[in-house]
Amino acid sequence: MRSAKYSGPGSAADVISIVEVETPTPGPGQVLLRVGAAGLNPVDVKIRAAAHDFGVIRYSALPGWDVAGVIAEVGPEVTGWAPGDRVHALAAFPDIAHTLAEYALVSASDLAPIPSTWSTAQAGAAPLAVLTAWQALDAAGVRDGQRVLVLGGAGGVGHLAIQLAVARGAEVVTTGSPAKHELLRGWGAAEVVDYRDEQGLAAIAPVDAVIVTVDATLPPRGAVREGTSVITITGLSAAQTAQLGEWGASPVQRILVHADGAELSEIAMLAEAGRVSVHLDSSFPLDDLAAAQERVETGRATGKVAVIVDPTI
Repeated sequence: MRSAKYSGPGSAADVISIVEVETPTPGPGQVLLRVGAAGLNPVDVKIRAAAHDFGVIRYSALPGWDVAGVIAEVGPEVTGWAPGDRVHALAAFPDIAHTLAEYALVSASDLAPIPSTWSTAQAGAAPLAVLTAWQALDAAGVRDGQRVLVLGGAGGVGHLAIQLAVARGAEVVTTGSPAKHELLRGWGAAEVVDYRDEQGLAAIAPVDAVIVTVDATLPPRGAVREGTSVITITGLSAAQTAQLGEWGASPVQRILVHADGAELSEIAMLAEAGRVSVHLDSSFPLDDLAAAQERVETGRATGKVAVIVDPTI
């Protein structure tokens, strides 16, 4: 089968190639997926550029975690899934998965059905970002009637966090450039502020939870009251964390997403009901994986970038 491969650390154009590798065989608890599409995330380009593990996130020369496709074969001890099922997954994260290929092995426990409202490209692009958003909202304890601030609402995680928070009954405030305000409101944000508008940011009333999707970004002081939960998927410095504590934020927590087919199945039900959609910034064929990663590296993608492996799925 054809598969993406990294030759070592470096730029996408220099180290990415498409090679022939042996098609794997599913073991106990696994399925073999014929891949239709896969998603890219900031972690994909960062780990490619460095070519080493990031803490518990494992590096592999054969990359990929997000995946959507059709089950080709089921291994021993797999129940509830059969060849021909259309599924998607965040495969094995933060361990090695190898989904940027024509076939991929995926644990049955990581699988969820592809919502009928999503294309294969949307389903392939969604898992890491949508599970990150879901798990961040869980960590913040977001529930009906609360106010939630999503910093970076137009990004891969941000646009899904807005929709999932609204689906939980929360009122969402978010930040983004003016060109994206219409999209942000369309995803359900009740209040949208230009991230460069200092007066607008200062005017944000206190919220119950903040979801930080932008590197090293503190929420506006006025948005944080005693007991505001601040959940970040990026790094905050020790000084920033201490500052939030002085403002009364609790908890202040950085999360790392984990694969979870049951949660992804819950999200699929929301998608079937029209509550959650995946905005595709762009899509690229597997042969143009370097260009796809370069698009992610710009930091200007709106929503998600997808890699199309088999356009017939």
